[in-house]
Amino acid sequence: MEELFPLESSWVVALAAGAIALVMLLRLARSLPGQNLIVIAAGLMAGEALTDWLMLKYRLNPVELEGPVWTFVAGAALLWLAVVLCCRRLAQFIVEPWRREKYIGLWVLGISALFTAGFQFGWPCFRTFFDLDPMDTDKAAMMAGIRGLGTVVLLGALTPWLIQKRPVSRARKSKLAQQPENKAQ
Repeated sequence: MEELFPLESSWVVALAAGAIALVMLLRLARSLPGQNLIVIAAGLMAGEALTDWLMLKYRLNPVELEGPVWTFVAGAALLWLAVVLCCRRLAQFIVEPWRREKYIGLWVLGISALFTAGFQFGWPCFRTFFDLDPMDTDKAAMMAGIRGLGTVVLLGALTPWLIQKRPVSRARKSKLAQQPENKAQ
């Protein structure tokens, strides 16, 4: 089973993550122009690739690579692109009832970071599932904190491109539902 690790460099994980990332980007395409999607995807993938490369360089990731480093970094960037976009969409779904509040964007950033950190913390649990040596929980918590902070920084930096640019057509309502406004002079 050691050939399955790291899972980020596996073609199955890259294929599944690519499909999920494509679905999430197509969902974003409903409300954002194409050039924004390119910037979002490139920014998230570059940031996540840099984060994974740094964690690998400073030995936070406990796996030994058998192949080239770029396969691990590319697979990890694709995986975390899908995870961050899914966590952001889940956070938007959770805060939907409060969408008119003042600090809704900060709540979406915070909840996205928590879910991403939770996914990062649970990701090494696959090692124990496949009967490999388990990862130290302190190291897993540190990796989760780095991933959550990275999510906040990346989504915060990409916020101008994540803002909806297309107008939403809605029927204008009068101030009082029972008394329509008289605009005739």
